[in-house]
Amino acid sequence: MDTVRLDIRVPAGWACWFELARTPRGTYAGLAELSHQGIAQCVLVITQQLSSEAAVQRATVRADHFVRQWMPQRGQVPDASGPTVPGSA
Repeated sequence: MDTVRLDIRVPAGWACWFELARTPRGTYAGLAELSHQGIAQCVLVITQQLSSEAAVQRATVRADHFVRQWMPQRGQVPDASGPTVPGSA
């Protein structure tokens, strides 16, 4: 099984590498590791895709989704002037 390691574009402060392998059946699969400021945050498993381009695209979409879900204002206190939730007053 041949493998290649690729970098995936992610927002500043993040890094992502993708180890892509061609399976014996001719499909492509791999692992993508995401790190934030040098600390590993997760490993994404990319299951069998019909082409290497599809596998890279899948890894890119999954990495982008993880970063967007992880980034929302972590650790910040909610703005008191923002919208209120019914029943919370």
